[in-house]
Amino acid sequence: MLGFSKKGKNPECPIPDERRQWLEHAFDWLVGTFGKDSICHRRVLIPHHSDFPIRYNGDRESAYGTIAIIARQMEINLSEIELLFYKEGVDELASGGALGNKLYMGQGKYASGRYLGKAEDGKYHIALEERKLQQPEFMVATLAHELAHIKLLGEERLEENDEQITDLTTIAFGLGVFNANAAFTTFQDFQSHGWQKLGYLKQMDWGYVLALFARLRKEDDPEWAKHLCKNVKSDFVKSYRYLASTE
Repeated sequence: MLGFSKKGKNPECPIPDERRQWLEHAFDWLVGTFGKDSICHRRVLIPHHSDFPIRYNGDRESAYGTIAIIARQMEINLSEIELLFYKEGVDELASGGALGNKLYMGQGKYASGRYLGKAEDGKYHIALEERKLQQPEFMVATLAHELAHIKLLGEERLEENDEQITDLTTIAFGLGVFNANAAFTTFQDFQSHGWQKLGYLKQMDWGYVLALFARLRKEDDPEWAKHLCKNVKSDFVKSYRYLASTE
């Protein structure tokens, strides 16, 4: 159990009030845009072989298999997606089209992937930074974010790009565990140690919106929450207790 029923004085909101209001407004927009029933009944994917039965050995086939699962989860036709790969620091790559045109990557904070829009071949072009082939959960988070651009920009639900809303869209399609865990991750091995960050939201933001998500789905102790990393899970529990106390 995650301890949602812990007694005591009414818990305080774990995030600043202005940020709380923005996140609640954004979440309400997601619910209105993608449908409450769909969000409530969609299966939440977790970092487990049962949801991603793929051999992650660092080759590109693992990425093709992963994007197929994510596209199906996000209700996108896989045949409309062209997955490309690039190395860090590269700002253009071949489109793969018959004319051999170049696609310019542009600059952005979300360096692990790029949404390049719909190309002349009629497909949405998604680019994945090759290092993510060695990091399965980060690869899932990156591809989920880039495919969220298709749901928002490609399917014309937004006129202008909004990276924070794009991150949050992964929650609506049951992929929020991956993107929340990728928000801030530490690592250590015999060669090095450090941290890496992916996305546009802070881990406290993820904790709060995942709590909104759980409350919407009437999940008191969701199984998927057990797969959140320690810091995000802590923020999730604090947020859940706060939301429960306000109703």
